[in-house]
Amino acid sequence: MTSDFRVSVVVPAYNRAHTVGRTIGSVLACGADAQVIVVDDGSGDDTAGAARRFDPRVLVVERANGGPAAARNTGAALATGDVLAFLDSDDEWLPGVTPECLRILQQNPDIDVLFCETLCGNPADGYRPISEATGRGQFGELLTEPLGPDLFRLDRAALVRSMIDRNQVFLGSTFVRRSALEASGLFDPALFGGEDYELCLRLSVRHRFAFLARPLARYEKHPGGLSANPDRMAREFALAMRAFLRLPELTDDERRLATAAHRRLSFGYAYCAYDRGDLPEARRRFAAALRHAGVRPKTAAYWLLTLMPSALVRALRHLKQGAAR
Repeated sequence: MTSDFRVSVVVPAYNRAHTVGRTIGSVLACGADAQVIVVDDGSGDDTAGAARRFDPRVLVVERANGGPAAARNTGAALATGDVLAFLDSDDEWLPGVTPECLRILQQNPDIDVLFCETLCGNPADGYRPISEATGRGQFGELLTEPLGPDLFRLDRAALVRSMIDRNQVFLGSTFVRRSALEASGLFDPALFGGEDYELCLRLSVRHRFAFLARPLARYEKHPGGLSANPDRMAREFALAMRAFLRLPELTDDERRLATAAHRRLSFGYAYCAYDRGDLPEARRRFAAALRHAGVRPKTAAYWLLTLMPSALVRALRHLKQGAAR
C-alpha cells in the first residue's frame, strides 16, 4: 500500500468532552496514517478543548449547533484523504483493522464503500456483532461473492432490498471513497438521526459495496444516544425512506418495496403519538402519512379514530388492551 493512500476520519461531537479523547485515541492507534477532524457542533462543555489537548495532530473545528449531518459535512469539506470515515464521539475503533481496509480499497478500485462488522453494546451488558440485529438473522445471505478471507463483494440488488427493510451498515465501521461522496452527495442536514441511513440507502443504489467480517468499531448503546429515542428515530426513518423514493435509479421492484416501507414507517411514526395518548399530534401525523405515503385503510381508520372525543378513544384503547391480555 502506498503511503499517499490515506483515510480522513470525521468525528462530530456535541457535549462529549468526557469521551472524545477515547475516540480520538482509538483512531490514532488504528495502525494507519489517519487525518482526524473533530467538529464541535456547538457544545456547551469543553469538547473542543478536550480534543485539542489530546493530540496536536487533530484538526478541531467549532461551529454553531446544526446537528450531526451538518457537522459531518463540515468535516468532510476539510478532509484530504482518498477515503472518508465518520466515527461518533462516543464510539471507538479497534486496532489493526484499518490498514487491511485501506489495502482492500486500494487493490479493488471497483469497491466504493467498504463496511465492517461492529461490536454493539456496553460494558455492563457486553458486546455482540451488530449484523445479528441488522440482518434479522439473515445477514449471511448477502455474503455470496467472496473476495478473500472474511471479505465479500455484495450484490447490488440484494443489498438494496435488505437496506430497504432495515439499515445494514453501521456508519462508524464504514469507509467511503471520496469520489463516491462527491458523485452522490453528503449528508442531508434536514435529518437529525436518520442521515446516516439516508446516505447509505443512496450509496447502495449508486455504488459497489463490500463487507469485511472483522469488527472495526465498538458502538456504545446508552440512554443518551439518539437511537434511544424511538419517536425521533421513527420520524427520521420515514423521512429517509421518503428521500430514497426520489432517486431515479430505483428499479420498479425497489420502488415498490420502498413505497411499502415508507407507508409502514410513516404509520409507525404516527402510532408512536397515538400510543402515548397524544391524540392531536397523532391526528397530525396520521394526516401527514396519508398525504405523503398514500392512502391505506389502516392509516385512514386511525386518523378517523383521532377525530373522536378523547374519552371515547381512551375507552376503546382500554378495551383493546384488555382483550389482548
